[in-house]
Amino acid sequence: MFQYWKRMMMAVVACCLLLTGCNSQKEETKTEEEKIEISENAVYLAPKEPTEYMKTAYDEVSKALQKSDEEAEAQALAKLFVADFFTLSNKDSETDIGGLDYIPSGVYEDMEMYARFYFYNNYSMIVSELGKDQLPTVTDVTIKDTEPADIVYDGQSYSGYKVSVEIAYADTEASDLKTAATLSVAKMDDYDYDTLESIDSGELTETPLPKTLMRVIALE
Repeated sequence: MFQYWKRMMMAVVACCLLLTGCNSQKEETKTEEEKIEISENAVYLAPKEPTEYMKTAYDEVSKALQKSDEEAEAQALAKLFVADFFTLSNKDSETDIGGLDYIPSGVYEDMEMYARFYFYNNYSMIVSELGKDQLPTVTDVTIKDTEPADIVYDGQSYSGYKVSVEIAYADTEASDLKTAATLSVAKMDDYDYDTLESIDSGELTETPLPKTLMRVIALE
């Protein structure tokens, strides 16, 4: 499990912020000053301090759930994860990692560690060299291709999808932003990380049933 996410994060490293190897794609957008409100669904946690685009992506997840459309759910979750993970402008520091609520809860801590050391370490560099207003903001994630696939995670095979996307950003002086990715998204039974922590610590008198939902397993 640990090695699986290590391989995933090394793929992210190859095209992460301020590193070479990816073409930047930028587009202007106005800054959202007002707090953005999200109507939560009963399955997925809403992103913290969401941007307008994150709200849009989360709403797409909710609509897919209402229609019981698994492909649309996988596509929307891919958009939401990418937007939350690669947006730094709504984060407080390099330890404020986005998108962790949409990966398997069992690898939450491993992913948090690798994200901090191999991607979010760029946060302080951008702030010190360019200014906090230059932290990247994902403004759009376009689905380019979606293919049904058997996704292997922790030695088990799950039904899911390979979702290829293109990523657009608000205007920024930060360079070499990751503009394309392919995500492996699988459907499984899982807990939210906070719930898993409470179960493992013995805080709960009764163990709740896990949710059946999509999880991002890998990012290339």
